Amino acid sequence: MAFKPTDLTIHVTRPGGKPARALANLGVRICPIEDDHGKVDRYILSNRLAIERRDGAGLLQGIMDKTLFTSAIYLREHFELPVLLIEGEVEYEYTYFDPQAVRGAVSSMVLLYGLTVLATPDLEETVELILMMARQEQIGIPEISLIPKRKATDLADMQRRVIEMLPGCGLVVARELLQHFGSVEAILGASEKELRGVRGIGSKTAAEIRGVVTEQYRAVDTERQLEEAIAAEPGVLFDSPVTLLDRQHYIYSEDGQRQFVDMVFLDHEAEAVVFVELKRDRLCIEHCAQLRSYLDNAERSELVAGLLEGGMGLAGVLVTLGECDTCLEEEADEMGISACSIEREPVIEVLLRLRRQRRGEA
Repeated sequence: MAFKPTDLTIHVTRPGGKPARALANLGVRICPIEDDHGKVDRYILSNRLAIERRDGAGLLQGIMDKTLFTSAIYLREHFELPVLLIEGEVEYEYTYFDPQAVRGAVSSMVLLYGLTVLATPDLEETVELILMMARQEQIGIPEISLIPKRKATDLADMQRRVIEMLPGCGLVVARELLQHFGSVEAILGASEKELRGVRGIGSKTAAEIRGVVTEQYRAVDTERQLEEAIAAEPGVLFDSPVTLLDRQHYIYSEDGQRQFVDMVFLDHEAEAVVFVELKRDRLCIEHCAQLRSYLDNAERSELVAGLLEGGMGLAGVLVTLGECDTCLEEEADEMGISACSIEREPVIEVLLRLRRQRRGEA
C-alpha cells in the first residue's frame, strides 16, 4: 500500500507555525495541543515519541532563560523517545554566547537528559524529517533485508540480479532466461510451459516461479494494517455489533502525559466503550500494563467521559496476530482486561478486499 500523508496524525503546540502549516498542506492531520499554550514548538508523533524544534535563536534563548533544560526534563519524563531538533545555524557573532557554552548545553541534552539531538539546515528539511519520523512511528519502518547487496555495474547486471531472486535461479539460470526471453518483463509473463523450454528450468521450478509472480501478496506487515483491517471489518475481532468511535485516540494521564489508544469502539450489546490496543507480535505483560493505564485515565477523554457519564461501561482488549499464552491471558484478566490472538487469514482477506477496492476492482 502506498504511503499517504493523510494517514498520519501529529499533535502540535503551534498549529499556526510554519512547520505545522507545511505538514497540514501535505495532508497530515494536525491536532492542536491546547494545554501547552504555544510556549514550545513541540510535535507529538505517538505516546512514546516527541520532537521539540528550536532554531538557532530559539536554542540560545532556551539556554539563557533555562527553558531548554526544563523542556528536556519534561520530554525525558513523559516520552520514551524524546528528540531535540535544532534547525539552521547558530549565529554567534550577533550574541554574547561563547560557542563552547552552547556546545556544552547541546551535549548535556544527550549525556545528562537522555535526549536524541538532530539537526536540519532549514525549514523544508525539518518538515520532511518530521514527516518521515511520523510515517515510521505510526505506520512502520520497512524491515531491513539481510541479503547482502552490491551496486549493479550496469543495466544487464541489474536485470540478472532481479531474475536471480526467483526460485531456482542462480546466476547461470538467470542468464539463460534473459537470453531466451530478452527482458525481465517477458520472463515474468511467461507460462510454465514456456519456462520449461529453458535449459535448467524443470516443472517444479517453473511452477514456483509462476507462483511467485502471480499469487497475491498475503501478509500483515504492520500494526497499522491490522488496524485498517479491523476498522473495515470489526467482525474479525468482535462477535457482537460494534461502532468504531476513533482511531489513534489520545487521552491524558494524571501527570499530563499524552497516551494514544489504537482504536476505540462502542459495543452495543455489552453497552461498553472498548479500548483496543494492537500488537503484531508476541504479547507481554508490559503491553497489559500499557492498556491498563489507558483505561485508568479514560475519563480524561471528552469523547469517552461523556459515554461513561451516560452509563456506558469500559473494557480493554489487547490484540495480536502473534502468540498469546494462557499465563498472559490470566495476568491480563487480573488487570481487568482481555488479551487475545486473532486469526491471520481473516485479516489478510480484509486487506485483499481493501486492496481490490483501491485498485477499482470488483
